[in-house]
Formats: sequence, C-alpha cells, structure tokens
Amino acid sequence: MSYIFAGNETIDLASAVDRIARELDVKTLLVEGGGTANGAFLRAGLIDEISVAICPAIDGAAGAPSLFHSGEADADGPAPLTGLTLTRHDILPGGEIWLCYRVENADK
Repeated sequence: MSYIFAGNETIDLASAVDRIARELDVKTLLVEGGGTANGAFLRAGLIDEISVAICPAIDGAAGAPSLFHSGEADADGPAPLTGLTLTRHDILPGGEIWLCYRVENADK
C-alpha cells in the first residue's frame, strides 16, 4: 500500500494532486467522495468537470447530504469557479438523467 503526504498541518489538496500526477503518472483523477470531499476539491479549484446523475427517488429527510458541502462553518469561502457549461446530457434507463458540466475556475 502506498501513501502520499501533502501539507504540514492540514491536507494540501493541490500538492497531493500534483504528487499523484508526477509520481504515479496519473492524468485523470476521479473524485467520488461525499459532499465534504467534493466541496474541498471544488474550493481548491481542482475540479474541471462535474458529472451528475439525477435519479427519480425522493428522500425528504432533514439534513440530507449535498453534492458539495463545506464541512465546517469557517470554510475557506466559496469555490473559485466562474461558471459551469453543460457539455453532455443523456437520458438513461429508469428515467435517470446524466448531466456533465465543464467547470470554469477563476484562477485557471
């Protein structure tokens, strides 16, 4: 098992992604986390595509998880994105809808 350490006191996601790309020759990284992990990558400006499947199901529970979540009240602020562009959409069996967006980050 391999480990990559990035950051002295907290996790430096940009450094981790750079090391994964450099040391493991990874060109594409899929982040399939929960809302907190997704939100951290989004706020770090490290997401260039969002792929969402909308399924015909209803939960209705209070506090249901979200796709992007800050995780902490003192998060680093909003994500540095400037826009989303729909690049692909498909209707899947069972009535699901698959949407893909290109993320336009402010610093790229």
